[in-house]
Amino acid sequence: SQGPTGCRLHHRYFDQASGTWGDGGLFGPSSPNDVEGLPGFIQSDYGAPGNFEVVALTASKALQHWWRNNGGPMTWAESAQFGSNIAFSAATLVQRFDRSLDVICVTTNGNMQRYWRDDPNNKPWHACETFGSQVKSPPVMIEGQYGATDETVAGNYELCVAVNGAIQHWWKGSPENPSSAWAMSTSFGSNVQQVLGLIQSSFGFDLEVIALLSDGTLQHFWRFSSNQSWHAGPIFGSTVK
Repeated sequence: SQGPTGCRLHHRYFDQASGTWGDGGLFGPSSPNDVEGLPGFIQSDYGAPGNFEVVALTASKALQHWWRNNGGPMTWAESAQFGSNIAFSAATLVQRFDRSLDVICVTTNGNMQRYWRDDPNNKPWHACETFGSQVKSPPVMIEGQYGATDETVAGNYELCVAVNGAIQHWWKGSPENPSSAWAMSTSFGSNVQQVLGLIQSSFGFDLEVIALLSDGTLQHFWRFSSNQSWHAGPIFGSTVK
């Protein structure tokens, strides 16, 4: 989440042994190049345990990639700044089977844009394909199990994003193949302002979505894996603006 001071990133962690939350401190871009977007945050397999990887949007409308190892001194370091004319960053950072990194952002033109980094060989980030249109909110993305025939084969990318008050579901098969194309499967829901979370649950391997509605409440949606039909769940709670 964004930190309380200077719109930087703030790392917090939960200590399982003590059952308390700890403060990992502020890191990331600093004023005047403040953080303006939602961070994508994963643990990669570099090191043992693996490094933390973060990508977030800055006030310069570019993305910054930061990382932290999990051995001493556990300090965050900037890896790279990349991209331009970016409107939204999001929870879309994925480490691929080939150990490269993928992240999806939204451009100021309203398209979604994939960036890719050949991480094992320490190469720069590269702009890849664009897809979608009229996007004015950050998407969420995971790698699912559909298409993963065994533990050595990558599953599809599953992405949900709010567009014109509804949720669009996009997917990309064989995500490590640069020629594989994105496809929108369907649009569902109403009065949706932003998609906040997406998982593939252990309940029948259904996709589960939490969305923020225009009145500030939350709604749960899910997709049956058997027939891939989306269903509206209950509206609940409220959010802090």
